[in-house]
Amino acid sequence: MRIMTTVTLILATIGWACAQNETLLHSCENLEGVAMGTGRQLEEAKLFVSYAAEHVTEGVGAIGACARSPEGGTGNTYISIDIPVEQTDLTGRALVFDAATSTPDLSRARYVRAYDASGNCVLSWLSWEGELTSEAREYCLVPGEGFGTIKWEPGRVELDDHSQIVKLQFITGTGSKGVVFNFTVDNVRLADAD
Repeated sequence: MRIMTTVTLILATIGWACAQNETLLHSCENLEGVAMGTGRQLEEAKLFVSYAAEHVTEGVGAIGACARSPEGGTGNTYISIDIPVEQTDLTGRALVFDAATSTPDLSRARYVRAYDASGNCVLSWLSWEGELTSEAREYCLVPGEGFGTIKWEPGRVELDDHSQIVKLQFITGTGSKGVVFNFTVDNVRLADAD
């Protein structure tokens, strides 16, 4: 019993120490300043705040986007949530956030990008492995590294300077036609890259 108590205290201390090294970038409680970049022209396209318990990991809401993919379209259809942030330096840090979807069979793509004030893409990750699930889960992305099936996308990076990020872009996509698909993002923060 004493060993179990000690292990529990150690784990609690580690969790507390990690939390001390996190900086909140956006709480995702409201849509102020947030835009739907990619996909805003699609039918039924909209941004929203989800209050569903399975999407919210901090506070009371998570930012969401949804749209209907074209019935007769070709290729894939994408939607994005573009979140402005105070100028942020991700050098030696990790971008941490929670994301979910209520359409996991449709929302197959996962892209995350960061931009500087000149509009240069300075960070990019991607996956078409159906990373999004119906319950919000945490993602921890370190510049230059992958996370699970999310791969670093160096060919998309226009400027290798992570010190002046002002916009984060979260994207999902579907290959299905004529369907409504969505995703949510919550609790966007920085943490030490370990």
